[in-house]
Amino acid sequence: MLVLATLGWLIAAITMTALWAWQARGRHGETVTIWPAVVSALALLYAILGDGEWARRSAIAWMVGSWGARLAVQGIYTRSIHPADDTGRARPFWFFQALAVGAVVASLPFLLASLNRDPDLSVVELAACGLWVVGFAGETTADRQRLRFTSNPANQGLSCRTGLWRRSRYADRIFEALIWVAYATFGLTAMWL
Repeated sequence: MLVLATLGWLIAAITMTALWAWQARGRHGETVTIWPAVVSALALLYAILGDGEWARRSAIAWMVGSWGARLAVQGIYTRSIHPADDTGRARPFWFFQALAVGAVVASLPFLLASLNRDPDLSVVELAACGLWVVGFAGETTADRQRLRFTSNPANQGLSCRTGLWRRSRYADRIFEALIWVAYATFGLTAMWL
């Protein structure tokens, strides 16, 4: 476990160092889209190199991989529609290394799950997968609704109040929280089996 966690930290630290060097050249907007991709890459690494049950490793790789890919693609697409001003203040090196440490800490449930050798998925893990499906579908829907709303020039400067956004100003965050509860439940179950 320690070897995989160390390898994960090394990959995250190198990636964030490269990103720091890139933004030091005047590119600031990509930091938000890269972090989910780093977390997903760590989950995939753990799923590939872990010695736990294949079904569990596969489940965590699919859940986290699709989450990170969706957020990265959405971030790139959103920036292509609404370009951000890249003339902002550059962030210091320690900020990127803190993101690297955060990625490793956030990926710990995936590491635990990838090392779980129990041959059967528990009821709790299956419930966590179901919760993840609800969270992923809800967040994807909320983000698409907001993107559709903000893409209309008539809505410039207005808050999205259609679809799920009519119910809550934080629709995407609520579903993102469900996703992370599902990850934590799935990964921490490995400690008790």
